[in-house]
Amino acid sequence: MNVEISKNLNLKLKKLKSFLEGKKVIVAFSGGVDSSLLAFLTNKYAKDTLLITERSNLYPEEEIREASQFANNYGIEHKIIERDPLEDKEFQCNPSNRCYICKTGLYNDILKIKNLKKFDIILDGSNADDLSDYRPGMQALKELNISTPYIDYNINKTEIRQISKLFDLDVQSKPSMACFSSRIPYGQIINEKKLDMIREAERFLKNRFELRQLRVRLHEENLARIEFLPDDLANVLTAKNLELIKSKLKELGFTYITIDIEGFRSGSMNEVLDLN
Repeated sequence: MNVEISKNLNLKLKKLKSFLEGKKVIVAFSGGVDSSLLAFLTNKYAKDTLLITERSNLYPEEEIREASQFANNYGIEHKIIERDPLEDKEFQCNPSNRCYICKTGLYNDILKIKNLKKFDIILDGSNADDLSDYRPGMQALKELNISTPYIDYNINKTEIRQISKLFDLDVQSKPSMACFSSRIPYGQIINEKKLDMIREAERFLKNRFELRQLRVRLHEENLARIEFLPDDLANVLTAKNLELIKSKLKELGFTYITIDIEGFRSGSMNEVLDLN
């Protein structure tokens, strides 16, 4: 594949390569485009690489399978750790710093593996774009000395996709994924039932209508607020399809089913926060 990147991006890539060389590296690996590229580059340039993926009720099982397949395709050592964030009562209460609580727990578990196996550093795939959104999990990374090379070298999401295309990675156009707890408004309890409702609703909609990206937000009184990509709305919004969606989501436990006319957008639950 004949793909070119800008001189500026090529310079960033060279800096990242130099940073990785000679190190034994653990990558926190979700299987998304950010961590997949980081896993690929680490495997290519670092001395040794270990990918660690969290399996929990916050992520679809399909993501775990895809992460395992990626690691297998490139011959990278991969470890899956089992976690249940719902064991943390503070996390269950869903405060606005929920991501900080979860990231702290995850990276403390990964740090134990790092120390046991004597690796040099742990990498997180947060990118430069993440600095413009409300990301309380970033504080956990700072406190635990987790490296964020995309941020350190000012590499954003678009550039990550460009580099992924350069190396012909099959994740180059993979949609962004966020954990299921992000579908529940801050202050409303997170429990297994709610996570199951969200998981099954999104799986149904994606499979039934062949959609790559959407969110099912779960509000009070079991109200579903569905965010579709604007280009998908025309195909979905027929009388027959709406009846099908209503029937299925009510079967899953939703009382009210609504469609957000603003459409899909990452972090829409943060819109209610006063970040000033």
